[in-house]
Amino acid sequence: MKDLLLDLRLADVFDILVVACLIYWVLLVLKGTRAVRVLIGLLFLVALYALSVAVGLYTVQRILEEVSIYLVLTMIVLFQEEIRRGLARVARPLMGSVSRSDDISTYQAISRACFRLADQGQGALVVVEREASLESQCEHAAPLEAFVSEELLVSIFQKTSPIHDGAVVIRKGRLWAAGVFLPLANRSDLSRSLGTRHRAALGQTEDNDSMVFVVSEERRQVSLAFHSVLYEVSSPDALRLKIQELVSMEQEAQTALAPSSDPGAEEEAPEEQAP
Repeated sequence: MKDLLLDLRLADVFDILVVACLIYWVLLVLKGTRAVRVLIGLLFLVALYALSVAVGLYTVQRILEEVSIYLVLTMIVLFQEEIRRGLARVARPLMGSVSRSDDISTYQAISRACFRLADQGQGALVVVEREASLESQCEHAAPLEAFVSEELLVSIFQKTSPIHDGAVVIRKGRLWAAGVFLPLANRSDLSRSLGTRHRAALGQTEDNDSMVFVVSEERRQVSLAFHSVLYEVSSPDALRLKIQELVSMEQEAQTALAPSSDPGAEEEAPEEQAP
């Protein structure tokens, strides 16, 4: 009997851990996307249903029960990109991932191209897709499938190029689409000196974790937009350091929010760092 109870308890603990990991995985997949707002709305409906059951609001309860039949299909339609990206992330350890050197070479090519375009007085918008999928924004753009290079980026944004208007999207180290139109930021705190490209960069980074490089045609200034903040940089080296700084800050924030598997890890860390 005791062995049976022990097995049941271990099974319950394992069950709870699996559910907790699934919930945490779903939150990581949805983080930095527009689907977060939809998820908050669905959680509000669930809370409203629980309240109607507890208080006895039978009409509200009946309406929510009828609506809940279609919630599964609604979630599949709304979260189809996030579901596809999440499944791809699960398979990533088995299939392998893009090496870190590829990411570094991609950013270096973008940096050199941006400052070369700035010297020429040519405007440019380069979007780097990260965790949040940009597939829906590229449906009506000009498809590309090419390696990222300084020369190719510079040639795309020449005024004689038929695809220079709009933004270029880079996905997994490759030029994916050109002529992509980005949403404009409508914030009241923005300076009037910011042009359409900068507002598009800020609008693009409001609801996802993409990184946008902006080249101002008038001021010949290179800027980087990340999480709805615009950073001006003065050289390719400064741009490279800013990218490393922002990515490191984001990784540290994610690590701080992630649950620790070792309860004593936080207590031992300061002792390891002590001289």
